[in-house]
Amino acid sequence: MSTPVTLEMIFQEVKKVNDRLILIENAVEEVIIKNLPEATVSKKEAKEIEEAIQEMKRGKRVTLEELKGA
Repeated sequence: MSTPVTLEMIFQEVKKVNDRLILIENAVEEVIIKNLPEATVSKKEAKEIEEAIQEMKRGKRVTLEELKGA
């Protein structure tokens, strides 16, 4: 007989997958950053970049059409 699956078991498995995805996202981000050419940016630009990264991590997105109109 198999063990019945509980909601808690499903939650724990989903949490493990989510944790792995976060690690993969962080690794990909590091690879991309390391391969970008270096540039000098102002403190204001650095803050804007950091805010944009945080928005992306929170899932905040815009369409290509919205970017074209900006």
